[in-house]
Amino acid sequence: MPLLLYCMIEAELQRSSVSHGVQGAAVEQVCDSGLCCFYSHIEQLASDPASVKDSALRFHQVVSSVFAQAAVVPFRFPTLVADVNELTSHLREHAAEYRDALVRLRGMVQMEVRISTAPPSAVRESGTQYLRNRQERYAQLHDAAYQVRNRAQSILGDWRERDTNQGLRCYALVPRPQVKKFQEMLRSVEAPKGAQVTATGPWPATEFIKPEEK
Repeated sequence: MPLLLYCMIEAELQRSSVSHGVQGAAVEQVCDSGLCCFYSHIEQLASDPASVKDSALRFHQVVSSVFAQAAVVPFRFPTLVADVNELTSHLREHAAEYRDALVRLRGMVQMEVRISTAPPSAVRESGTQYLRNRQERYAQLHDAAYQVRNRAQSILGDWRERDTNQGLRCYALVPRPQVKKFQEMLRSVEAPKGAQVTATGPWPATEFIKPEEK
């Protein structure tokens, strides 16, 4: 029976077990190469939208339960392998990079900061005006990101930014005990006029699993 993979942690860490996962299946663990992976035996995942949504929700609940105790490297939903042998082979093949990530992220969490501005005007613009407005919006977004990053610099472990169609998505790596302080710092930031700043988290530090290329 295939295995649905949830996430992995450092094998030596103490953690309480998670009883049930997707489709009510038992959540089991296999430890190898300094890693401990959580999984469930799943005969077949239902394909109708309601069932997929329910399975995805339960998947993330399992990951969140483990994440509440330790740093995790989560798998994408749904990641399936044939059996425990294939799972342990995967752990051994990628053990070095997974362990490196978990050591770097030990005690850390990810806060997500979304920065947006007013949508572009529906009025038809000249090419020059369009480019000018686009540059102004870009400057607003990155000015707001700078304000957030500068305000929280004292507790930041790392920072990443991603441009999106909706604005700017920023990721802050902060110590788990400093989440409330980060939220307080964010509330004290005066965003540039026209910019909106919202934050969610804490989440597993998925944006920081791989070191940023210099």
